[in-house]
Amino acid sequence: MKIVSSFGERIKLYREDNKYTLAEMERLTGVPAPTLNRYELGQRIPKVDSATLIAHKLQINPLWLFGYDVEDVPATNNPPSLAIQIEQEYGKNAASALKLYVQLDEIDQIRITERMTVLLEDEKYSSKAKNGASPA
Repeated sequence: MKIVSSFGERIKLYREDNKYTLAEMERLTGVPAPTLNRYELGQRIPKVDSATLIAHKLQINPLWLFGYDVEDVPATNNPPSLAIQIEQEYGKNAASALKLYVQLDEIDQIRITERMTVLLEDEKYSSKAKNGASPA
């Protein structure tokens, strides 16, 4: 396997082959159109995890997107890892918290869960506070 193209060339090729605008690519990937444009122009290169996430969202082979001489469609249609799915749905902090949480033993996991439950019962997280009313 060898690199035959750049990330920017491949993302542009994908976009043009599928007749997408940069705005449509933004909607599909969650990456701002100006950033995608900088990728295409070679002015910016994404981090590996960001590029992998883009590939998963576009359902293309990450190695192809990185410019390797492989098929653009993944060999298997594996869903993104659980950590990537959690990051997509809840953000990086939630994914980081989960990665730390699973390293704890069961007793400490129970303690953390109990503490989070207590925090959520706090007035700060009540429905009144969430709706913009200040806590009493």
